[in-house]
Amino acid sequence: MRIPGILMLPALLAVLTLTNCSSDSSSGPSDGEYTSKPDVVSKLGSCISYLEDEKWDEAVKCYDDAYAADNNDPNAIIYSSLANLAKISIDPKIATLMKDHFGFTTYPNKLNALLSDSWLKEYPEYIIDYYYDSNIGDVEWMEANSWYGEFYGISQDGYYTRECDYETWECEYTLVSTTPKYSNTSLPNIKTPDWVKGGEGTVYNDALLSGSAFGADAWAISLVANLIDKNTSGLNTLMDDVINGIFGESYNKAVERIQKLESRKNTRISLDPYFIEQFGLEDIFDEYDKVGWAEVNVVTSAMLLMKASLEWVQSYNLDNDLSPVKYSWKADSDDILNRFEAVDKTKLPFNNGFLNARPGKMANSKASFIKAIEGLQASYTAIQNSELYPAEIKDSYKTINGGFSEMIKAIKNNGKFYIPKDDPSKINSWPTKNGNDVQGFMDFKNFFTEGYLSLQKIFEVDGTKPVFYINNSQKVTLSNYESLINAGGSLKLKIKISYVKELFGSDEVEDFDFLSIGVSGDAAKVLFEKYYK
Repeated sequence: MRIPGILMLPALLAVLTLTNCSSDSSSGPSDGEYTSKPDVVSKLGSCISYLEDEKWDEAVKCYDDAYAADNNDPNAIIYSSLANLAKISIDPKIATLMKDHFGFTTYPNKLNALLSDSWLKEYPEYIIDYYYDSNIGDVEWMEANSWYGEFYGISQDGYYTRECDYETWECEYTLVSTTPKYSNTSLPNIKTPDWVKGGEGTVYNDALLSGSAFGADAWAISLVANLIDKNTSGLNTLMDDVINGIFGESYNKAVERIQKLESRKNTRISLDPYFIEQFGLEDIFDEYDKVGWAEVNVVTSAMLLMKASLEWVQSYNLDNDLSPVKYSWKADSDDILNRFEAVDKTKLPFNNGFLNARPGKMANSKASFIKAIEGLQASYTAIQNSELYPAEIKDSYKTINGGFSEMIKAIKNNGKFYIPKDDPSKINSWPTKNGNDVQGFMDFKNFFTEGYLSLQKIFEVDGTKPVFYINNSQKVTLSNYESLINAGGSLKLKIKISYVKELFGSDEVEDFDFLSIGVSGDAAKVLFEKYYK
């Protein structure tokens, strides 16, 4: 079983083409410049024993104890650093995040509990269509309102046996049971907010959201309801808590420890294959590779790059009043319309500051991006300057390292970063200007401009109000909105594609496109009036 806190890393590293930058242990000189003390060797052996017994918390503490016994031992440093990255999963801030923002009724504060299924609850995911009964044979689930059920005269949903004459294709179905059998899935226990349950006439009534009928689909609806219920003012606090939870004490501890090896770049160790397997690191490290500062620094730097990306999202205001949808959702469109009419127009997007800049936060993202990329580049430079890595590895990453230089330069100088068409590991140099070898670019001046993608900038507006269209050509105004809406069609917003393309890409594009917001009829009239009356 793997540690969930580390599972996000392989995909991230693969995207960056940074996976597995270490070399085969037989391809270079032997390392071994440090001899571990006997008590450290003994402790590290005990740590593997804990992993074998699936005693995760004891294993993490064991690696910390080995580090405490000798904080200069590269084995203790690397093992304890990676173990602490795994420990992020059960940081108290993560537990609070899951309960306070997602509505999980329980979330373990121990790895042993988290990695067992004891805290999860089984929910029906889907009805099993077929099964075999040793007494009666093959059994099939049939639904009365399906075309197949209607064709064969099935009067009620249930499990049936079937006998067919394959010459005439006439079949006789015999009812076995009306009780469905479910394939279950294990999910965190979740409490459904009372306001979403409203009995008959509501989209998700009591029969769906309580008791034995509560399944995986209903769980997903409950999760959405909890996100609304526990983040009614919007998602700013949720985003803040995600960043603070992941990049807290355990992450900082790992970074600080691995820095101890920065001046000892030729010091590397062989990770125990069981450690690699149990901590879910197969896509990053191989049991035949040796691991040192350069490799683990890639991991922590890649995580910092993830933090920088989250901080970039955090720099936009994600608060938006969700209280209008906190009620028992009815299928009746008139009910939905009545609710919408009661919404204060100052709380609507374009009027409420949604996606405007959160001042000062973009600077944090920019600083983290620079630090993360510099960290990645430092690892690759160490690899290229070391005799411990074969030429094919150093050559394959030479151009990528040049790309890091170009990216850092573009970020610091508010310039453009060009993306090559070909595999970076197979070209001689990173492109520095637009040309046939470039598939696109990122303009970091715009990327790090606060509020660059605010609603008023990416959509056509009249002052601060959105301009609406119908049928991609007819502009909706106070003088024509009733006739245009009555004629049919839904409201659309005009996207300034050319403006967005100044952030990403280089292809010739149309100046604008339209985004349908799926509102028509009386609801479209109400929406338009809220902005223009």
